[in-house]
Amino acid sequence: MRDEGDYVLATGDAAEHRLSLLHQAYGPAGRELLLRAGIQRGMRVADLGCGIGMVTRLLAELVGPTGEVTGVDLSAPQLEHARVSLCDLKHVKFVEASATETKLERESFDLVFSRFLLIHLREPQDALREMYELLKPGGIFVCEDADLTSADSEPESKLKEFSNLFARLGPRWGVDYALGRRLLHLVANANFSEPEISFNQPVFAKGDHKRLLDLSVAEAGPSFVKAGLITNEELSDLLIEMRRLANDVSVIAILPRVTQVWARKSPVT
Repeated sequence: MRDEGDYVLATGDAAEHRLSLLHQAYGPAGRELLLRAGIQRGMRVADLGCGIGMVTRLLAELVGPTGEVTGVDLSAPQLEHARVSLCDLKHVKFVEASATETKLERESFDLVFSRFLLIHLREPQDALREMYELLKPGGIFVCEDADLTSADSEPESKLKEFSNLFARLGPRWGVDYALGRRLLHLVANANFSEPEISFNQPVFAKGDHKRLLDLSVAEAGPSFVKAGLITNEELSDLLIEMRRLANDVSVIAILPRVTQVWARKSPVT
């Protein structure tokens, strides 16, 4: 069973390239989602599982200097990178804490956001409960999370091993890497009001974004090997083939489908 706080991907500086590509691929739809959900200038926002702060910067841009953004992450290397890269933003601060126990003031945020957080938690409902409690009555909840088992390629190729490996690792790690499929129901069960849903699944025939699949497999490789899903030699051969496919314009890389859910905390009546 996975220990609390374990994370199969790289963190901090080592993850910057992959996370930059990830934000370029998923960020535009995430920005549209936040606007659709009702983010406004001057809002006080919490970004749980903020990582190296790429979405935190977007949130800070949207709320403007009259607003305030608090990024929360359990990883010290992630937060150190975030503090350095966002040091120009005076209305942003970072807190090292668990997403399930932030110790932030209850009912003090206008909007709470998370992206790619819940799939890494053994008890995602605990994080949802924390986010609910952080929101002011009537506050906005916005969440994006993935189904890592939905990545594929056209035509079928070894790029699909991304999905196969994460699908097999999840039960051994004690997490649900297909959580995006049931995100709407998790949010509804956490007492949020009238949740709405949309999907975002980028596809690429060329360019660096096709590397997201092999970069993720490389970072998670030690965990796949430790779990007995693949040998080091097989992993090396797989990565060589995945990198070759990333340069093959006849193969379309289908990135994991992300579920976007937004809702509100019921106002006091």
